[in-house]
Amino acid sequence: MSEFVQLDDEQITKYQTFYKKLRIDMEKAQQKLKQLQTKQEDYQVVLEYINNNQGQSQMKMNVGANTFLDVELANPKLLTLDVGMNILVELNFPEAEKIIGKQLISLEQKIEEQKKTIQSIQQYTDQVEEILLQFK
Repeated sequence: MSEFVQLDDEQITKYQTFYKKLRIDMEKAQQKLKQLQTKQEDYQVVLEYINNNQGQSQMKMNVGANTFLDVELANPKLLTLDVGMNILVELNFPEAEKIIGKQLISLEQKIEEQKKTIQSIQQYTDQVEEILLQFK
């Protein structure tokens, strides 16, 4: 790495700025990954509900902070599913299960892409960090 020894103050400042931007990008990428994983978990919970509670009219509903309420379902044979862009569709369990399965496959692909993005950002961050450590 001796070719970097000749960097002037302006170039070092550019590397420092780039490093800060990479750290911000990394944080955003990790947040996006967490959102995708949360969405995946939500879909898996719905699938579990479909598989375990078909036709049951009573269930426990998580209202936040690990607080559950006993609720009675108005129509236990149908599920309202958000298909995107705030469009809600009422489906029976087998139809909903197919759509959720496709959503899970799509989410898995997005999660893998996001992990690759994070890995790429980390590689750039490591390289810039190595350069900057030479000038401290």
